[in-house]
Amino acid sequence: MIRRIKFHARKFVTLLQKEGLDSRRAAAAVFLGIFIGIVPIYGFQTLAAVGVALLFRLNAPLTVAATFINNPLLLPLIIFSSVELGCFLWTGSFQPLNLAALVATRTHINREQLFIWAIGSVALGVLVGGVGAAITAIVVHLYPRASDNPALGARVRFVNAMFSQCTRMVRGFVQWKLRLDRVFELLAAENLGSGTVVDLGCGYGITLCFAACDDNRRRLVGCDLDARRIAVARQALGTLNADLTAADIRHFELPTAELILILDVLHYLPAAEQPILLKRCGSALAPNGLLIFRVPDRDFGLRSAISMALERLIFACEGNGFRPQMLSVAEYRSALQNANLQLEERRFQNHLPLSHVLFVARKPLAEAG
Repeated sequence: MIRRIKFHARKFVTLLQKEGLDSRRAAAAVFLGIFIGIVPIYGFQTLAAVGVALLFRLNAPLTVAATFINNPLLLPLIIFSSVELGCFLWTGSFQPLNLAALVATRTHINREQLFIWAIGSVALGVLVGGVGAAITAIVVHLYPRASDNPALGARVRFVNAMFSQCTRMVRGFVQWKLRLDRVFELLAAENLGSGTVVDLGCGYGITLCFAACDDNRRRLVGCDLDARRIAVARQALGTLNADLTAADIRHFELPTAELILILDVLHYLPAAEQPILLKRCGSALAPNGLLIFRVPDRDFGLRSAISMALERLIFACEGNGFRPQMLSVAEYRSALQNANLQLEERRFQNHLPLSHVLFVARKPLAEAG
């Protein structure tokens, strides 16, 4: 039964995407579908949903699906809420319902009661439809669609497939990480090369897997302090050429690499040790190799404050007494220049209210001589 539900759910999502699913039109489709499902036009709801979808050029399957809010389980609650809301709008107070009143309405509904039900259902449809539209807009906006970015879509599907045999919790984390973290959009736009990839603080190995999409034979090297996450990464990346170790990045021996990644890890180190690690990475890079690392942006107003607060909360939960130490952009820039790397800085906002700076540093070819 569960497999059949999943199969039909995938078919439905595929149908939705074929008809187009941008956030504004999806939100409008859900709003109108829920509204039609709540107002008492029983017997004509599907026809009305198809009609408004064609009239406003909305996603018809999604509009019709939203009318299913009117189902046997929710119908009593919808009618009760409509009547109560209608009473409040018409009389200024909610109507206390008792068993005798409910029994009486089964055999006779006067015009006033019908009117109260009607205006209440319209108001309830607007309220519930608005909530559903807002949730839909957020979900569709966060969902990475292959049609929007084919390179990103291919890599996302590859990573999800590699983690498909992991536990449900890990699969869910990976899926939402790929949806919410815009760093993967930026990485998909980069030429990630074909040589050895090193990820310092690799966690579950998501980014290593992301980089291996175009060539699953390339060497993947990763380390992380969390041995449990390394065990999961070894399971997920077991068919790839991956060498994963539970180790401290400060003492990890770096191989010659075409790509080195340090995402959300560098500020775990004391301030004095961060330039030292960046210099080591620069020395380990092959000519024309890339060093890509990310740190929270300290200079982006409210989003920066939220990012910094979140980082401090994470450190506090770990209970090691250490506070995140983010250097200024100028200090990171100076450290990379001292390592003889050519630098690009990319400030970006995540789908969540967080802001980061992505540093993309390249080792010049001239240094090979």
